[in-house]
Amino acid sequence: MNSFKVKVLSLNKEIEVAEGQDLLQAMIKSGVNIFASCGGKGVCGKCKIKIVNGNFVTKFSQFISEEEKQQNIVLACETQPLSDIVVELLNPIDEIKKLKDVFITSSYFDKHNLEKKLVLDGFDISPIAKMIHLNLPSPSIEDYVSDTDRLVTYVSQQEKLKVIIDDYSVVKTLPEILRVNNWNITVVLVQKYLFPELLYEICEVRKEKRNLYAIAVDVGTTTIVVTLLNITDFKILGSVCSINKQITFGADIITRIVYSEETSGLEMLNQKVLETINELIYYIIAENGVDLRDIYAVVFAGNTTMIHFLLNLPAKYIRREPYVPVVNRPPVTVAKQLGLMINPEARVYCLPLVASYIGGDIVGGVVSCQIDVSDDICVLLDLGTNGEIVVGNKDFLVAAACSCGPAFEGIDISSGMLAVEGAIEDVKIVNGRVDYKVIGNTKPIGICGSGLIGLPAELYKAGIIDRSGKFNKSILEPQLQKRIRQNEIGENEFILVGKEHTGNNRDIVISESDIQNILRSKGAIFHGLHTLLKYLHLSFSDIKKIFICGGFGSYIDIKKAQILGLLPDIEESKFVVAGNTSLLGAILYTLSQSARDRIYKTQQKMTYIDLSSMSMYMNEYSSTLFIPHTDLSLFPNVTKYLSK
Repeated sequence: MNSFKVKVLSLNKEIEVAEGQDLLQAMIKSGVNIFASCGGKGVCGKCKIKIVNGNFVTKFSQFISEEEKQQNIVLACETQPLSDIVVELLNPIDEIKKLKDVFITSSYFDKHNLEKKLVLDGFDISPIAKMIHLNLPSPSIEDYVSDTDRLVTYVSQQEKLKVIIDDYSVVKTLPEILRVNNWNITVVLVQKYLFPELLYEICEVRKEKRNLYAIAVDVGTTTIVVTLLNITDFKILGSVCSINKQITFGADIITRIVYSEETSGLEMLNQKVLETINELIYYIIAENGVDLRDIYAVVFAGNTTMIHFLLNLPAKYIRREPYVPVVNRPPVTVAKQLGLMINPEARVYCLPLVASYIGGDIVGGVVSCQIDVSDDICVLLDLGTNGEIVVGNKDFLVAAACSCGPAFEGIDISSGMLAVEGAIEDVKIVNGRVDYKVIGNTKPIGICGSGLIGLPAELYKAGIIDRSGKFNKSILEPQLQKRIRQNEIGENEFILVGKEHTGNNRDIVISESDIQNILRSKGAIFHGLHTLLKYLHLSFSDIKKIFICGGFGSYIDIKKAQILGLLPDIEESKFVVAGNTSLLGAILYTLSQSARDRIYKTQQKMTYIDLSSMSMYMNEYSSTLFIPHTDLSLFPNVTKYLSK
C-alpha cells in the first residue's frame, strides 16, 4: 500500500499517511493534537486545516465557506492526500482559549497522596494499563520460537500474568521493531477480560519508555467530568467539567430516550456526548502538555442510559416495560471505534450496570464509599438528575431510582448554574439581612445546587415563603418586601443579589416556579428513601451513615437540607458529604485490581427495586411537596428547631 508524507508547518513535523487514510486520524496517531470534538465524523467542523501544497481529495461540507475553499481550507477528517503535501493547523491555541470560559478545573481528590489514599482504603496498586521494559534474547537456529510467542512468554514470566497478543497491527509491526531495537523494547499492556478472569493484552510495542496516562470520566446526564491520570507515578494531573451537550435534546433521560427513537436521534445523542468528552480531553491534555498517543485507557462511569448513548446502543427498551438494557457489562472496545480523540488503540472500559436506572456510576459510588464492605447499614444518595438511592451493607445492597430532574444541578432554574467559581453555594437570612457565600470568593453570577437547597430553607425560616413554597409578602419586613417583584410572566420572584453586585450584570433571583421545581426534586429523593426503607422493613434509626454524592455534594448544608425536607431528620453526624463518587469509582477502577473486583462483585450483589411500580410510592409522593413534609412527625427535630 502506498503512503504519503505530510509536513505540518506549525509543528515543523513530518508524518506518514497511508493511501486512503484521512488526515485527522493520521495526525492523531502521529501525536498531533488536532481538535475535532465529534471524533472525526465530519459533523463538528472543528478540525480545519489549510493545504499549503500538494494534491488531495476532500468532501466540502457546510462548515467550509466559499472563501475558505479558495484558500484550500478543509476538514482534516474529510480529506485524504493524493501526494506528499504540506498542511498548516489553524489556530489550535485559540480554540483552547475559548474553552477556558466553559470548563473549570476541579479538586475532588488530593493529587499528591493518591497512592497513599488507595492503600489506606484497602485497595491494591495495579493499574488497568502498564508499561514494562524487556531485553529479549534473540532467536537462533536452536531457539526458533516465533516473535509473538517469544514476546508473550517473556512478558508472562516477568509480570506473572496471563498475556495475549490479539491485535493485528501489533503483530504486523513487531518483527521490525524487535530487530531495529536489538530486542530491547518497551511493551504496553492493557486488561482485556476483567472479571472473573484476569487477562492482559499487548496493545503496543515501542522502543522508548514514556509516561503512561489514563482518563477517568463521569458521564452525567447534566454534566460530564474528565480526569487525567498519570499512571506511571499515580498522580491526578487535573479534572475539568462541562455541561453535557446532549441537554439540547432534553434535560432528563426519558426525554432523550424518546428523541433517540427519532430518525438519526441516537446518532445525534452519541455525537453530542462524544463532542463534550473530546473537548474536555483536548483541553486537559493541552493544559498539561500530554501527548495524546500516551493515553492508553479510558474508564467511563455513568447511568445506564448515558452509557448506551456513549456506545451508540439503542436505549428505547430502557423506558419500556420490563425496562431491559442492551447490556449490563459493556465489552472492552478501542478508542478509534468509539470516536475518542486519543491514541486510536487505547482501550475503553465502562463500569458495569445493574439495571435500567442504576448504572456504573452508582456501583462505583458504593465501592468508593466502602458500603460494600461495611458491617453497618448505610445509604448512598446520589443527588444528580436521576436521584439514585442504595441501602445496604456487606450482606445486601438494594437500589432504586427516583427521577428528580436537573434542578439540583442548576438546570431549569432562573439563576441556576453548576458548582463552579462564581456560584452562590450558601445563603443566610437573619434580621432582614441577606448574606451569601460564593465559590471562589468572587462576584456571584448564579446559584448552584447547594445554594438552591439552602435558599428555600432560609426563605421559609424568615417567613418569606410558606410551607408550599409560595411567597408570603404581607408579613415581611420592609427590607425583604423590596426584594420581591413580579417577573415578565407575572409570577413572584425574590431578588437574592441585584445586578449591580453580580459578575454578569444580571439580577440573581429565585421564583415561585423555581421553588416548586426544587420541592419536587427534594420530594422525589426523600420519598424514594422513605419508601425503600419501608419496603426493607427498616427505619431511619437503623441507618448508621448516609453518603451524599453528586457534583455539588461538597458544599451542601445538612441542617438546611433537613429543614427543606430533602434529608431525613437524624443526627447530623451520620451524614458524610462524599462529593463525586462516580468519578472516584472510575479512578479506583483505573488504578486498582481489587477495586475492579469489588465493583464487579457489587454489581452482582445489587438488587434493583422499581419504585414506580409500588403503589405506596406513587400515592404518597404529593405529601413531600411541602417544607419539610405534610407529616411533621417525620421531622421532630426540625419542627422543634423552627419553633424556637
